[in-house]
Amino acid sequence: MKEISINEMKKLDFFQEIPCSMIQTILNQSMVVSYEKPEVIFHAKDNVNFVYIIISGKASIYNITKHGNRKIIFILGKGNLINHNILSEKPVSVFCEAVCPLKLLQIRKKDFLKWMDQEPALMHAVMRSYERYLWRMSHQLKNTTGNMYLERKIAAKLWKLGRDFGVETEDGIKIDVELTMNLLADLLGAPRENVSRACKNLSSRELLIYKNRHFILPMPDELAAFYKS
Repeated sequence: MKEISINEMKKLDFFQEIPCSMIQTILNQSMVVSYEKPEVIFHAKDNVNFVYIIISGKASIYNITKHGNRKIIFILGKGNLINHNILSEKPVSVFCEAVCPLKLLQIRKKDFLKWMDQEPALMHAVMRSYERYLWRMSHQLKNTTGNMYLERKIAAKLWKLGRDFGVETEDGIKIDVELTMNLLADLLGAPRENVSRACKNLSSRELLIYKNRHFILPMPDELAAFYKS
């Protein structure tokens, strides 16, 4: 496997403020691991002794409800810290799964903790990741409580996915994540049939296009206005 350079690491959000000397130390004592869809990186209740950072691809963080349904909490892309149990010795409480070909930097937790003590910039990178995680979680909670219609929940979720993973096409912003209706239902914690029906309603409003397992947002600003209304 091709070695990763410091310059490549610097392009990832997590490492942008970390000194090159520390990045080189991390690279010297870590390894790149690859997963294919839908391989699981870790299960809930696993004791995870590694820290994982996404180099390329995307991973979903999810849990299983008391009814046995999967509820996706986040879809994370490159440059994201996956696991947020770095200080804790308790088992993880969530599952992590590849949603497309995925490459991770795998670092021994004990080494990572030592480097956090030595390098303030690494500690700051972890704190920024935790803050982003909490901010996104608070918005998820806001959108999953109260009387928000399912169409608005879908619009909010797709707009945010378009912001994070969107690429421009002639039809609009294409979300560069393969999303089946089942996967979108897992993201929303709603029945698949209801999600499919709501997507058809949004399509009839010309707010989204669904083809080849990808969503396209023809008018992202109008979609945002719809879910905020």
